[in-house]
Amino acid sequence: MTTTAARPAAALSSAPPAAEYAAHPAAHPAAHPAAAARHVGPQWFPAAMGTGILATCTEQFAPAVPVLHAVSLAVLLLAWAVLAVVGTAFVRSALRSPDRFRASVADLAVFPFYGTLAMGLLAVGSATLAVAGRHAPEPATAAAWTLWTVGTLLGVFTALVHPVRLLAAAPAVRGRPTFLWGLPVVPPMVSAAGGGVLAGTLPPRAATAMLLVCAALFLLALGLGTAVFALAYGRLLRGHEPPLQGSAAVWIPLGVAGQSTAAANFLLVAADGVTPPALLAALGGPVAVHSALALGLGAAAGVLALGVTVRALRRGMVFGPGWWSFTFPVGTMSLGAFAFGTAFDLPWLVAVSAVLCACLAGTVALCLVRSVRSWLPGR
Repeated sequence: MTTTAARPAAALSSAPPAAEYAAHPAAHPAAHPAAAARHVGPQWFPAAMGTGILATCTEQFAPAVPVLHAVSLAVLLLAWAVLAVVGTAFVRSALRSPDRFRASVADLAVFPFYGTLAMGLLAVGSATLAVAGRHAPEPATAAAWTLWTVGTLLGVFTALVHPVRLLAAAPAVRGRPTFLWGLPVVPPMVSAAGGGVLAGTLPPRAATAMLLVCAALFLLALGLGTAVFALAYGRLLRGHEPPLQGSAAVWIPLGVAGQSTAAANFLLVAADGVTPPALLAALGGPVAVHSALALGLGAAAGVLALGVTVRALRRGMVFGPGWWSFTFPVGTMSLGAFAFGTAFDLPWLVAVSAVLCACLAGTVALCLVRSVRSWLPGR
């Protein structure tokens, strides 16, 4: 991912595009930590995404391992701290350099990262309801609804605007699809999953309306995501690997696979009691088929992404905010496997979810330590 917020609005020439900028190790926070702290763009919000979904995934195993309640609560506090630090730094950067901020919104290479801002809000909101809901239900529900509403509005905006802007872009831009194009179209799927859980806090009539909204969000993200990633994989399979520092973007499709599985099963569970039994029974088959297909494709995508990542590490990929892309997609696969496994009584999938959660915890710890080190003064 990029380590700069944008190019100046006038000439758009003082910094290269996001993917190209990331290809220069000298431009990374490890080389210029002070600049990274002064100019925080949306590319740092995957840190909130990764910590937020780790809290949610840890909590899902807490009924079987009670000590994980305390662990998930600690991770939730960490997620809120990350969101507060990154969010505050981002707002300060935008206020200090409004031209840079406007240019980041106008820049097709940087705008996709605003999808991570939406998903950061959504991930922390969902984690708040899942983890803190048992301790302080009313404040947790209010916080979850607030973050869901803001994150959903922003996510729908990025999902609709970015494809339109790509269609209006020069042929040279449209002809070079990248996995980063998936960042602005994934948020509605995250909203669909979180909304399915929030529907349980509403009375029946409002819950039904919420489920319909979530279904529309699900279809929007699934359609746009399928189109974007089909183009990106086509380019990858033709031998065009992403820039060295942008290699982590290959993990993004796992986010759609895992999150769509979680969303489908959460919505099915939420529909119980607010939809006719015959309709509920008819939905079970399609949900099972989608879940199996999505997780299977996600596993294949993960193997491919692992190969690209290993090659990038061997070529000298250094730490940057893009490394947080290793976290959220794996977390969604854990969440999706757990939701599918529990909804359809598949214990082996729950075990797979546990393994993925452990991998997620290790990756979040690594990225967190490296991020803190890169932001320390004098490093």
